[in-house]
Amino acid sequence: MRRYPLLLASAAFLAACQQTEDSAAPPPQATSSPTETVEQTPSREAPASLIGEYRVAGIDGTEVGGQIGIALSVTETNIFYDPRCAGFDWTYTYEGGALTTERPADRAVCEIAVHPEQQRLAAALDAVTRAERTPSNGIELSGGGHSVTLFSQ
Repeated sequence: MRRYPLLLASAAFLAACQQTEDSAAPPPQATSSPTETVEQTPSREAPASLIGEYRVAGIDGTEVGGQIGIALSVTETNIFYDPRCAGFDWTYTYEGGALTTERPADRAVCEIAVHPEQQRLAAALDAVTRAERTPSNGIELSGGGHSVTLFSQ
């Protein structure tokens, strides 16, 4: 029975300490206007090169759905993923963050079922115009209202 009053006293002491810590916190600072915030946010760095093998982590701000994984390859001249014969092949130019993609007119086309996420990725790659590093060291391709988030494999 003697422990019960001791527990109540301990709980009251801890509650008093918590209130002191909360009241000692500095008051929130006034936030800046949206324009000032944008000016203070540093722009993200453009990767020197896009060449590599990537896992597509997101399309248009959402994770790749449908329990499918998409591997994207970037060579010196092409961006592609399988099945290439379905038209998932682009030539590109890249310099200082500026990106231009184009699907070759003379590409071979096969009749094969493709996943809706592969189609979403194709629409995004048709529109992208920029490449930047993400805070988590991925690469984000963006432009034309679309984005593609890539991570090295």
